[in-house]
Amino acid sequence: MKSIDFVAWYEAQQAKVRIQIDGRLLKIQESGYFGHTRKLSNVLFEIKFNNGNRIYFTEITVSNRVVILILGGNKNGQEKDINKAQRQAAKIHGY
Repeated sequence: MKSIDFVAWYEAQQAKVRIQIDGRLLKIQESGYFGHTRKLSNVLFEIKFNNGNRIYFTEITVSNRVVILILGGNKNGQEKDINKAQRQAAKIHGY
């Protein structure tokens, strides 16, 4: 599942970057392999890319695991992006 903020960020990326993102998301979908990630809080995680891009996500369990892509960004705006993603993740989890 993708948030509106994630979709807006994704669509603003160059085609080369979107291909990288799509490749990583496909690996997650097919094998559950997230690659280089970091836990930011009890509900928020970050997927890191070598080019500095980041994807912030949370997980909830319904019948199977559901990953929600909250926000994308890059290293330059990381603090602001993390704060925004944390607020959205907390809402998703009912905090």
